[in-house]
Order: sequence, then C-alpha cells, then structure tokens
Amino acid sequence: MSYVAITPVKNEEAYIAQTLESMVSQRVKPVEWVIVDDGSKDRTPQIVEEYCAQHPWIRLLRLPGSPRVRGGHIVGLFYKGLSAARASTCDYIVKLDGDLSFEPDFFERLLQHMEMNPGLGITSGVSYLRSGSGLMEERSARGHTLGACKVYRRRCFDEIGGLMPAMGWDGIDEIKAQMRDWGAEPVPGLKVIHLRPEGAAKGAFKSGMERGRGSWFMGYHPLFFLVRAAKCALRSPLDGIGMTIGYFRALFKRDARIDDPEFIRYLRQSQIKRLLLLRNRV
Repeated sequence: MSYVAITPVKNEEAYIAQTLESMVSQRVKPVEWVIVDDGSKDRTPQIVEEYCAQHPWIRLLRLPGSPRVRGGHIVGLFYKGLSAARASTCDYIVKLDGDLSFEPDFFERLLQHMEMNPGLGITSGVSYLRSGSGLMEERSARGHTLGACKVYRRRCFDEIGGLMPAMGWDGIDEIKAQMRDWGAEPVPGLKVIHLRPEGAAKGAFKSGMERGRGSWFMGYHPLFFLVRAAKCALRSPLDGIGMTIGYFRALFKRDARIDDPEFIRYLRQSQIKRLLLLRNRV
C-alpha cells in the first residue's frame, strides 16, 4: 500500500504546520511527499523546510509564483509536484491540501478501504469544520470525494487521463472514473478537519460564481443546476446567488465547455436520474 502525496500551497503559514504534524504522525506514511510552494509571501516555505530537514521523505519544490486561477492553476501545480516526485511507481497518488488536520490512522484507513474495494478508483475522507468546541460536517454533494484530499488508484488515474486543468476538475475526475466503471466515494465516517472553510479566502459570493462557471464548463443540465443552486441559497444566499450569476453569465457569453460530448451526455443522464429519484421521494 504505497502512495505518493502532492500538496500545492501558497501563503498557508496559519495552517501548514498542522498538516505537516498530521502527516508525520501517520502510521502509514507516503513514500514521498512533494509540497509545491507557489511563491508564498509568508513563512510557509520556511516552516516546510524545517520538516524537510527532519524527514527526508518530505520535499519542497519552490516556484516563483503566478496568479491564481481556480481549478486549472491548482492542477498545474499538482502536476509540477508529481513530475518532480522520485517515487513514480506507487500504488496510489494523493492530492492533499495544506490546510487540513487528520488523525494518525487517516491514510491507513483510506488505503485499507481501497484495498478492500478493488473496483474503487477514487476515495477521500469526509470534511469537517471546527464549530465551537466540536466539529460540524462541511456540506457537499452526497457521495462526492473531497478535492482537498483525494486518493487515486494509479490505474484509475491513468485510465481517466489524470486531472483536467479546469474548473470542476474534482467532479470531472469522478464522472470520468464512473464512465470507465470505477467507483468514486468517500470513506464513511473518516474525518478530515478543513482548517479553512471552502471559499473562505474569497468569500461566499465570489466562490459561488466560480462554482457556477465550473458547472457550466462541465455541462450541467440547467434544471439540475437550478435545483442545486436553490439548495445552496437556502444555506448561504450569497453562495447560491453567486452560483446562479456565474452559470448564466457563462451561458450568455457562450464560454468554453469541456470538449467531450460523451462526458456531458453521461453527466446529464445521471443528473436527470437523480432529479427523478428526488421527485419520487416527495
């Protein structure tokens, strides 16, 4: 059960030490962990270097930095780290964010889940946020694997063509895996603490707009998208409004979409099935 982990970071001084401590405490450690620093202006690289000096399996790749573009930019940094990794024959590939905290058995349980389910191509933990003195599950689509800590079976990763450098990459990978008869699901009850809530760096409205554009790029069925945006608006009005504006602005501008008609057809068919199931429950 060998794995290589790649972590793109930028200005994670407030969180990276907790992620580093979580990883060095793992009962099953990666063969190699490449942390890709995208020109941080804070002490992120210095903190990582302190751990590199003590743990030779941790490596820091420092880049000069570039403007952040949601989705594609992160995937580009991930691939720079993967290309730099010396451990090229591991059974699993992990994309891990630098603002997470998890228990010492986290990766042991993830990999055991993969080993017990040979048809599973992608898995993750379940994201939680700190709330007062306890934890609160972070809302996401049911069964969605968390983009912040994805584990890919190498054969599945190769068959889906890796990660697409575009908005919605962490949903596109799941659909492509399912189209090739691979499963994609989180490990039930396996907690990972997201130290910075999704979208917190940009705000709910701007984050929602980006997700709306991502939904357009992926080819979401309009009716399914509207239902999803309405549900998000009930939880966070700014998020739902931002999603709706992002989607329809991309529609009216005729922004580019994923160039894969088979992918869009499969996605829309599955979304219609989910809407019909929802209607039957009412």
